[in-house]
Amino acid sequence: MRKFIFMIISLAICVSLNASLDAQFTREGNPDLYTRIRSLAEENLNNLPQSSQREYRYLLTEYDDIIMNYLIAYEEDGKLAEASYKDLLSNYQEICKILEIQPLEYSPEFYLSYVARQSVADERITAYRRALLDAGLEEVVKISDPLERYRATASWCVEKLKFEQTSGRDLNPVDIIHHSLAGRCEEMQILFVAAARTVGLPARPASTPYWAHMDNNHAWAEVWLEDGWQYTGDMDAAYYPNQTWFSGMVDKTVLILAQGSMATAEDEVLITGRYETVINSTPNYAGERTRKIEILSVDETGTPLGDVKVAVMVYNWGALRPIIVLKTDAEGKLAFSAGSGDFFLSAYKDGRSALLPVKASESRELSLELELLENNAQEVDIMLSYPANETEHRQAPDSYQEDIRRRKQIWQNTMDAWEAEVYTHGMQDSLGVALNTRGNFAEYYKFYQTHQPLDPGFLEFLASYDPKFLWQADAALFEAVYRFWQSQNPEMEPCLFYPTVYYEELPQPIKTRKGYKLYPDNMIWVGKNPRDRMQKALDRMEKLYKIDEEKALSGLLRMDLAFKQKYLTKMQYRLLAISILRANGIPADFTRLPDNIVVHLDGEWQYYDLKERRFNDEESQNTELTTMRIRVKDENGFPLQVDPARLTFNRYIEGLYYTINAEAIPIKAGEFEVELPGQEIYLHFGYRISDSCTALQIHRIEPGMQELELVAKDYPQSWEDADEELLLLLDKELLETKDIIILGNYDHENSLRILEHFLALDSGLDYAFIGHQPQGTSRLPNYIFSPSWQALVSRDPALAMPGITLYRSSEGWKAFFGRWESLPID
Repeated sequence: MRKFIFMIISLAICVSLNASLDAQFTREGNPDLYTRIRSLAEENLNNLPQSSQREYRYLLTEYDDIIMNYLIAYEEDGKLAEASYKDLLSNYQEICKILEIQPLEYSPEFYLSYVARQSVADERITAYRRALLDAGLEEVVKISDPLERYRATASWCVEKLKFEQTSGRDLNPVDIIHHSLAGRCEEMQILFVAAARTVGLPARPASTPYWAHMDNNHAWAEVWLEDGWQYTGDMDAAYYPNQTWFSGMVDKTVLILAQGSMATAEDEVLITGRYETVINSTPNYAGERTRKIEILSVDETGTPLGDVKVAVMVYNWGALRPIIVLKTDAEGKLAFSAGSGDFFLSAYKDGRSALLPVKASESRELSLELELLENNAQEVDIMLSYPANETEHRQAPDSYQEDIRRRKQIWQNTMDAWEAEVYTHGMQDSLGVALNTRGNFAEYYKFYQTHQPLDPGFLEFLASYDPKFLWQADAALFEAVYRFWQSQNPEMEPCLFYPTVYYEELPQPIKTRKGYKLYPDNMIWVGKNPRDRMQKALDRMEKLYKIDEEKALSGLLRMDLAFKQKYLTKMQYRLLAISILRANGIPADFTRLPDNIVVHLDGEWQYYDLKERRFNDEESQNTELTTMRIRVKDENGFPLQVDPARLTFNRYIEGLYYTINAEAIPIKAGEFEVELPGQEIYLHFGYRISDSCTALQIHRIEPGMQELELVAKDYPQSWEDADEELLLLLDKELLETKDIIILGNYDHENSLRILEHFLALDSGLDYAFIGHQPQGTSRLPNYIFSPSWQALVSRDPALAMPGITLYRSSEGWKAFFGRWESLPID
């Protein structure tokens, strides 16, 4: 009955909205676009559960215009299955209202792709438009000038989110503003793009999956202003578009990717998918410095090879990583734009492969030939260069700076109010966890009331697990995870108790007469031992599920939804297999190695191939690992104590490298030992000489190989002498008593990463963390607010971007200016 009443009310609202809808979004006014999108919308419902199909067909029947059809046509059907049709309807209604206030200034396709589009990344669909408007954006909608509306939107985001490094699972805008007030760069992207679209500004996500010149990635937003795409990063420094912390890195970047749905003729489309197009946005950043790369793939006779997989790769996190994987046409040709930095092209087809470095050059047009050979051993010893570009930092007006400070205080006030609410309930046994739930405390408290006193071991688990779980779980899910934890040995590997495997949404627990539980009974098997249970569970899974990319729902599915399907994608099958093994008390986890998962059996982690249904050591018929010794020296033959993370061991599969779980253990100065399986492995050894130069070596390791010597040219080892003027900023007592001083700020990612690095060393060094703002409720230990540092940052804001690290050596204070991943190890 409630559902019927909701539909009647919604229908009345929509009749009013449709009456004033721009003709370009109606069936009669734009029949060609309507017909095309209508067909896609109906097709997108085919794999949904019957109940979801009925609800979305109702929307298509009652709201039969281009906007509603687009909202259903261009969202992954897996997202539609997880969403409530009421949330989609709410977003539709707000889009129609915006069109009443702001006349259409763009083509219908452009408006749909960048204003009407609901999701930004992998977050769940929610009724976020109404929520964001109610949270303060209602006033921003009224601003007529797009540039000022952009500035007001970015400033509003400062009240709702502060950077915090968390897991890769995306929060949705509603969870951000009501539960966490925090997130990593992709949450910043999600919130801003969602907010911009809500107020009628075209916006889209942009990213570099891997930087070329440093070990990291980044996601940010692009907004359409003044007839062009412009970028924005930090919301508290967004007054001028195209000015953020990475502006000076544009020429170092190889590819910048943006996402749309219906591309324009001006877009350089790299990949066209069912729901999204991947657009090469690099020219919007590099401008006239953009390089045009033209590729021809051939075999050993020079004959063109068509449909060749070509990965654009850069060195990042210890190995060559793919920014994007493209394909040549039937004639073996491929063309794309790129930035100025060095990169690799890795090509593969039918057992033939090629690996080609593409060096920086003054030429803006490069024609390259990729010769694919069989059994192509890939040995590399190269210096990669990444040229810098000049950038101008413009100072925002004082009034803007003052407004940003006010908005940061609003954020702090909200955090203080959440904390105060927790303290009113006591909960001394669970106080730390309760405080970390932030705006989701009510759900945690509901669970706590019915299960107190909680086992201290479970509280330790919650404290160490992903904080996003604390921000998003409802009382039922808290209970389900707790009951599963109680049913298992708490000394098992922690991942056994994780309710998610990769970046999928949190599952919905199962309600029983005894309460909520995480897994259904028919997921759980009895066996003589863990290996026996594992085989029984996977045997049953093989009978119940078929891998069919066409018939399966798309995207990452919640575990409970995946469990109810008949057809799964390869990725969904792997994730569900891990969940089923965990349900049977067997720790298992995700690996990027195709078709594989990792399983903890017999006291060790082992790779298991789901396609072949065997452990990897069975494939090589070699259960004995080979111990290999690696010696690292400088150009003069002296041993080098390098960071073991710089030595990674990788399998090469169809043109891509996959890092395996093998760790180089230091034995003595410059020497390491590693245990390797009896397979062909590629050692990647790379290091950053500066942010403009990286050294990379790739060595093929044959099965049974026992020794390898590496010569590390120009390996960076030293700090710079600290400037005396810089030391004058600091109290004499600090300089006399501390070993390390970090000049940054409590909410600055680079400062926090450097602090994490030193704490992880567990060296006993005493440190001070100096910030240019008071830290509020962050409560970082050893944090000191310094007016002198604040004054210096005020005079030269660029200093705050990298921060400064000081280290007291036997020769005096040393300084390091740069990002955390380049921090020298002493």
